[in-house]
Amino acid sequence: MKTLRLYILGLISSLALISCNDDDEFYNAVYVDSPDLIKINVPAGGYTAGDNLEFSIDFSRYIMEPGYTTPLDVYKTSGATSFGFAYYLERNDGGTWKTVFPNEDEFRIGDVLYVPATETYEFDEAYPLDEPGEYRFRLEYNDGNILKTNLVSRNQENKTMVSIITNADHIDSQGYYYFTVE
Repeated sequence: MKTLRLYILGLISSLALISCNDDDEFYNAVYVDSPDLIKINVPAGGYTAGDNLEFSIDFSRYIMEPGYTTPLDVYKTSGATSFGFAYYLERNDGGTWKTVFPNEDEFRIGDVLYVPATETYEFDEAYPLDEPGEYRFRLEYNDGNILKTNLVSRNQENKTMVSIITNADHIDSQGYYYFTVE
């Protein structure tokens, strides 16, 4: 009888795993490619000490997916009131790139917050550029693609994780935005 129970338990476990077609389904994740969501505000006259590096992210809760006729409702899918991402800002110090963040933090985590009134997710950053010099900005890389980053849902328990794959404007072929502060 004990052997029969173990056999049935093994069969049920196998069927549960077989019903998942891929890792994303098993881990309850959705990946959406939505280009050009990150905008870097480049001042026409360049930067001077005391200016800010400004960048923003703004997207609807409804995102079109390639191959689908109706948009994915990322809010309904994930229940997320925010999406997280990482970014870096460094200044060249005698040939060595060093972080400009306090406490020598290598990167910062940004939160793109849901705004119910507009049904959009929004993020605006204005980081002060206190010293003259050569700077570079980049977003955390997407797996295998240095030109893209992931905005990852901070979803509710038992909801699907949504990862939006996107990029920023004004970046070079290595994923950096270089600029000079006078």
